[in-house]
Amino acid sequence: MEELVPRLTALARLAKDANIGFTVDAEEAERLDLSLDVIEAVSGDASLAGWNGFGLAIQGYLKRALPLVDWLAAMARRHGRRLMVRLVKGAYWDTEIKRGQERGLADYPVFTRKAMTDLCYLDCARKLLELRPRLYPQFATHNALTVASVIEDARGTQGYEFQRLHGMGDALYYALIAEKPELTCRVYAPVGGYTELLA
Repeated sequence: MEELVPRLTALARLAKDANIGFTVDAEEAERLDLSLDVIEAVSGDASLAGWNGFGLAIQGYLKRALPLVDWLAAMARRHGRRLMVRLVKGAYWDTEIKRGQERGLADYPVFTRKAMTDLCYLDCARKLLELRPRLYPQFATHNALTVASVIEDARGTQGYEFQRLHGMGDALYYALIAEKPELTCRVYAPVGGYTELLA
């Protein structure tokens, strides 16, 4: 807390000054509680008042994903903020499974079947859409069924955005935006050297 909170707060202030979004990836299940402590401390910092660009990513394959959405909404209310929440299906499933095996856990922190991850993602999406006054949902997906489900559950295209990784889902989103030009889709890309990005 002594090291990370001041550094993350300083970065968030830079993002606020530049009027850009600033999303923290809370990746590893075993560090999630610590990550949330840091995120809450930064979210409550008075110097960030009036800025709605701070947020975090939720991994939909986590069994704690749905209660985490509720926790974030309560935190946003406590601090009088609107948080950006980026929902992803999860990028490190195999690592989470291996960590659980190495530690001899009785169960895994992630779903072990893709169908359950997909179901959890859609449940989280519905919850995020209900909480739009307090949370700004960002749906990171390249799956056409997931995109269609979100649009249907949202009853339109307003008050949220889709996100896609640079170089992925091009055809899906080009066709979707041609049909629904009011739809918001943010393209995000890793920046840095190959060895650092894929370490």
